[in-house]
Amino acid sequence: MSIAIASIVMALLLGIAEKIGSRKRNFEQLDVKDGILMGLAQALALVPGVSRSGSTITGGLFMGLERATAAKFSFLLGLPAITLAGLVELKTLLDEGFGGVGLVPTIAGIISAIIFSYIAIAWLIKYLQTKDTWIFVWYRLAFGVFILVAIAGGVI
Repeated sequence: MSIAIASIVMALLLGIAEKIGSRKRNFEQLDVKDGILMGLAQALALVPGVSRSGSTITGGLFMGLERATAAKFSFLLGLPAITLAGLVELKTLLDEGFGGVGLVPTIAGIISAIIFSYIAIAWLIKYLQTKDTWIFVWYRLAFGVFILVAIAGGVI
């Protein structure tokens, strides 16, 4: 239930940010205060159902950033955490073995993850240069409502 509620709340916050955000500031206009506020927005992802990138892009829009700038900042902010998490997982793999998968498939998976992550991020930034975030608002709302209906219907 908490994932559904978080999804709906974040959808509403993104919708509000889309509606009232000025979208006048670009990457060169970021300062330390923006970094702190974006870090606080990222901390919302500790709540189950809150997307790290979604919360930081929403936070960036509330801070008056252009959509694409908010997305770039969001993904750059995620690099240290993602890299550290990957290194921890790599250490676990090296310590415990590859779980029967092997080194070559693991390396192939890492390389494909890097390539397709880059493609997805580049696409999103390009998308946000010309389009708004309403499709993501509606998606998160539908997702949250779907979960609530499934819970109410005893499916999950």
